[in-house]
Amino acid sequence: MPDPSPAPAKRPRDKYSRLICLGCHARRIRCELPNEVELPNPGELRTAQTPCHRCKRLGVPCLVRQTILGRPSQRKTGDVSHIIVELPLRPAAPTQPDTAREEPQTLLIHTPLSTETAIIIRAMDTLRRENVEEEWFRHLPAHAGHTRALDLSIKALVAACAYNRGVPRLTSRDCYQSLALALNAVQAAIQQSGGKPPSDDILASTALLAPFEGILVSTAPPLEGLVKKHGIPNRPHIEGLAAILAARPATYPVSQLARDILDFYACESAVVACIQGTSSPFESVSRAYFASNSTGNSDGDQAQIKALGNELFIRLPRLVGLVRSLRAQSSLSDHLLSDAMSLSNLLLETRDSQAEERLLRNITVHPSNDYPVHQSLQFASVKDFEALAYYWQSRLSLLRLVWHLQNLSRPVSSDIEEADSADHPAEVVFQPTFVSRVNEMFQLVKNILMCSEYARTLRLRKHDRLFAHAMVVVWGVTTDVPVAVALSLDQGEGTGTTALSDFLLRKVNLALAAKPDFTPNDMNTAADIFVGGQPGGRFAALYAL
Repeated sequence: MPDPSPAPAKRPRDKYSRLICLGCHARRIRCELPNEVELPNPGELRTAQTPCHRCKRLGVPCLVRQTILGRPSQRKTGDVSHIIVELPLRPAAPTQPDTAREEPQTLLIHTPLSTETAIIIRAMDTLRRENVEEEWFRHLPAHAGHTRALDLSIKALVAACAYNRGVPRLTSRDCYQSLALALNAVQAAIQQSGGKPPSDDILASTALLAPFEGILVSTAPPLEGLVKKHGIPNRPHIEGLAAILAARPATYPVSQLARDILDFYACESAVVACIQGTSSPFESVSRAYFASNSTGNSDGDQAQIKALGNELFIRLPRLVGLVRSLRAQSSLSDHLLSDAMSLSNLLLETRDSQAEERLLRNITVHPSNDYPVHQSLQFASVKDFEALAYYWQSRLSLLRLVWHLQNLSRPVSSDIEEADSADHPAEVVFQPTFVSRVNEMFQLVKNILMCSEYARTLRLRKHDRLFAHAMVVVWGVTTDVPVAVALSLDQGEGTGTTALSDFLLRKVNLALAAKPDFTPNDMNTAADIFVGGQPGGRFAALYAL
């Protein structure tokens, strides 16, 4: 009997992968992760430094976790799983030694439920793509999935950002269907609160929807309901945020999330309010949401100056409205004039010179080739820039308003007179009551112009839009007192003002990506809006007017 043929050799069984990418796992495809990926702890999700082939090709975060072999234990342990998302490295502050060139950023998030995981991954992908992971959105993953309203608001935001990136087979109709579901869920959550103050989850849900229509940018003829706003916050949604905060009693705890949401929208909503001729939606909100009582150190001074800037932005639209009403009258109303003067005097006292001076010590000054600005300010952090630049911007807006208000209340034959003496440069003569504010106005112009080089490095579109507004305000000052501004910048009367005008136009067109470019007439119209002129022109058109 012949020997039986030897059994064929069994193919060696492939090893189970101890790491798996969640994106590939969800699609049930093989995940080609490199061998050098660091092994996370059991139950932990971590972004892979070297992503798998699919995630690298798609440009999305590659989140991995250990594969649990066998039947999971039913015993509960005291270990708490959490997600760790490693954000891009950030350059160290200029004040740090050369040995610390980069600062790692790590964002810790709560233990997700199985139904939350996909939502959090998509939300973090959206945050990184939109460059807002360091803003109030950093609180979002810790709240994700807690409520139906927040869940649907995240989905609506993710869909809108995907549509803006041109994801195939995604239409504006899909985005607006997501928005409708989210709005209905937010409304239902408020109704179900049973008269209790709206929670932070409802606040976050509403805040997510604030820039919704601005995210949808149509390159084709606009569809019904589709508005191209360059990301400018939607006013009805901002009013909803303000109503939520105003509905909370004085005893309701002021969370950091609520503070950050107001801080994120306070400045731009004020610009919208000035253009649309209304008061700021945040006027009725308690000062506890933007005030700061901690000064004397870097963080405290930063918070104090940012709070003052926010307060000025929130109060200025009402003053703009009063001046607009006065300018529209053939004869001045004593009642309106008294209200405007009282408000302007109150706002002029909104300052803290000592905190500003201490914060300025953290700034370094570098030479600049950006003519006519000869120096550039380099800030220790983006937060320092926001605190000082927005405060300077709002303060300069206030001083311009006071200048025009005084001209309305006490007109003189000549506000500015040039000296005829050939031995002395031209001098500017101001009304006596405004002399003490003149030097401050010109110093603010210098400070804002020296921020331009640093502002160009920032990624948020909000920074671009607010910097464009700052350039419009400076343009207004050069229109009000052109000779004085030229002298304050150590420029000649003719070439100095021309070079400065060209500089401001270039910065605005770069920040707003305006097509066609803004013209001097566009800038004149825009600058006049913020001292009580009638809204109109291309700058106002950006805000759907």
